[in-house]
Amino acid sequence: VVTNSLRAALELAGGGPRLIMIGGELRRLSQTLVGPLTRLLLDQLNVDKAFMGTMGLAIKEGLTTTDPSEAYTKELVMERAGRVILLADSTKIDKVSFSRAGKLSSVSVLITDKGLDAKRAEQIRRKGVEVLLV
Repeated sequence: VVTNSLRAALELAGGGPRLIMIGGELRRLSQTLVGPLTRLLLDQLNVDKAFMGTMGLAIKEGLTTTDPSEAYTKELVMERAGRVILLADSTKIDKVSFSRAGKLSSVSVLITDKGLDAKRAEQIRRKGVEVLLV
C-alpha cells in the first residue's frame, strides 16, 4: 500500500500489507502529505489501483479540491495509476472547488451512494467512467 494519508498509515501500521508513505508537506486539515516532493517517490513507482477522494466532481471541471498542493499530488497519483477508483458521496457531484485535481476521463470507477440521480450517472458513464452505486 502506497499512501500520502497519515490516517491510512496509522490504520495499517499495526500489520497487514507492506506500507510505503509518500513524503511531502503536511496538510494539517486532511492529514495528508502533498506537494512537489511527492513526485520524487511517485516517479519511481507503478501503481496498479489508486483509491482517492475529492472535494468536488463536475463533468466539465473534473476533480477539484480546496488546496493546489493536494490537487498537484492527486494528478501525480492519477498519472502513475493503472486504474483510478474515486470514492465520492453524491453531495460531491456537481460541486466545484478551488483547484482542479484531474480530468473526469482519468477516473476508471466512481463509487458513490444512491443519491446520485440517474441522468448525472449516465453523463458520467458517457465519459468512460464505470459508476457503482452503493
